[in-house]
Amino acid sequence: MITNIRTDKISPHPDNPRKDLGDLSELAESIKVNGILQNLTVVPYLGEVTGQPIDGLYRVVIGHRRLAAAKLAGLTEVPCAISNMNFHKQLSTMLLENMQRNDLTIWEQAQGFQMMLNFGDTVEDISTQTGLSETTVRRRVKLLDLDKDKFKKSVERGATLQEYAELDKIKDIKTKNSVLEKIGTPDFKWALQRAIDTEKNNINKALIIKELEKFAAQVESSNGLQYVASYSTALQQAIVAPVDVNTVEYFYYINSSGYVYLYKKSEANKSTAADPAWLTQQRERDEQRAALNEISKRAYKLRCEFIKTVPNTTAKKNMSTILEYLLLEILYNGSGTDYEELVDFLDIEIDEDDEDDEEQNFNKVKEIVAAQPERHLLVTAYLMLDSAHATYYGWDNRHEDNKELNTVYDFLEKLGYEASKEEQSLRDGTHELYIREDEAV
Repeated sequence: MITNIRTDKISPHPDNPRKDLGDLSELAESIKVNGILQNLTVVPYLGEVTGQPIDGLYRVVIGHRRLAAAKLAGLTEVPCAISNMNFHKQLSTMLLENMQRNDLTIWEQAQGFQMMLNFGDTVEDISTQTGLSETTVRRRVKLLDLDKDKFKKSVERGATLQEYAELDKIKDIKTKNSVLEKIGTPDFKWALQRAIDTEKNNINKALIIKELEKFAAQVESSNGLQYVASYSTALQQAIVAPVDVNTVEYFYYINSSGYVYLYKKSEANKSTAADPAWLTQQRERDEQRAALNEISKRAYKLRCEFIKTVPNTTAKKNMSTILEYLLLEILYNGSGTDYEELVDFLDIEIDEDDEDDEEQNFNKVKEIVAAQPERHLLVTAYLMLDSAHATYYGWDNRHEDNKELNTVYDFLEKLGYEASKEEQSLRDGTHELYIREDEAV
């Protein structure tokens, strides 16, 4: 039964998942001209003390925007269907109604799911009601662990569901919130990969220290000690104890960037050399080099990942660009690639151990290539252009322009790639790790 109820007797539901009703001006103008074409659904307003219905007062469950727009349009009454659904049902109804209209942000969805869980629904129940997978429901709820303000700002920047899903690759919540600030910007992929690399490096550092502690003690300074070895936390390295550990004292030192050094007590009758200031400078240069190598590898990894995700439709649209760069590379450098490189790059599963299946494997690759020829021509062009060893610095850690790498970035940017600020600083020579012209080597 539909009943006209005065608008001043109806209040918004305080637990409506949708907090922002958006611009109501257009809807208000439509209501002025055509009236309310679809009734609202309301429930009796319950007193906070008594918990009993207050005669004549209601809360809206379905139609929050219509109610607000009707008030804006000057209507004094709106058509309503009065329901006696319980609070749990009210909540699920508002959540599903807004989701069907795509009116909820991801954050609002997550809050709605959590409230349903609080009222006893299971992830399976929510999945059944919403049509979303259980994995999606869990991921939405997990987003509530993130910083609320940073999350809202990322939504305003137009962040995608895939970008939020990428955050699951990071374990530490503080790091997640830091990377969250980059979602929706060209620096997101870089910040994400750096966070992943850092967590991996921390694991490697813990393993290095665990092995060193078997025969060496940690020190706060390397003064007066003789250098033995250094270990980059970016790599998994086998650490073998020196043969003289039973007769010589060994120490390890961790610098501010996480680089680990092994030292031993200096031999009394042997000069340890060179000027300590020079040794310190050389160590710093080695650390800079290691850091530059690491971020260059990260940049290459990001370029590769971009190419791997370019769909065939995008490759088709950019065929003239792909052919231009492919032909220029062939003409100028005469470089080429083969199907094994393509297989390795795209992780195509073939039986590499069985020589008898070589022809069968090749035919399989041919079928894959034939299915999306434009995309695989793009991949082939990229493999010919780019190299994991390409850098913008020389042996002395000074910036050096690299025309081949410039060509790679020009090519990728025409396909939609957005270089991060750190990649740009590597390219233009402003990165803080570069040795400046006024610095001695």
